[in-house]
Amino acid sequence: MLKNKTVQAILSLLVAIALWIYVMGTVDPMVTATIHNVPVEKVNEDVLEDLGMTATLDHPESIDITIRGARSDVNEAKKSRVTASVDVSDCEYGENEAAISVDFADKVTGVRIDSLSEEMATFTVR
Repeated sequence: MLKNKTVQAILSLLVAIALWIYVMGTVDPMVTATIHNVPVEKVNEDVLEDLGMTATLDHPESIDITIRGARSDVNEAKKSRVTASVDVSDCEYGENEAAISVDFADKVTGVRIDSLSEEMATFTVR
């Protein structure tokens, strides 16, 4: 009888592993993941430099990005170079605020951005 229970336990384990492999490999379930500490970069600073001004990023220095998609797509996105940027070209002297945009360096498809820890950046133009 002990041998019969052992065989049943091993068979149950093998079936569970086979089902897990099937779900992960074939079904490709939807998952959510967070990419931490993505630095926020200033873009189009040359427009300000032509006017003799510079922009200093006040807040935030980095953000966390939550993405959602099929497991394989999310894993690809996490391997990709992710950039967060704020366009400073359209700003005026003094304190400014602009939306943070996110881009993936590689052609990442099937992933959507669920949320950003900060959606706006503040910076000072001098």
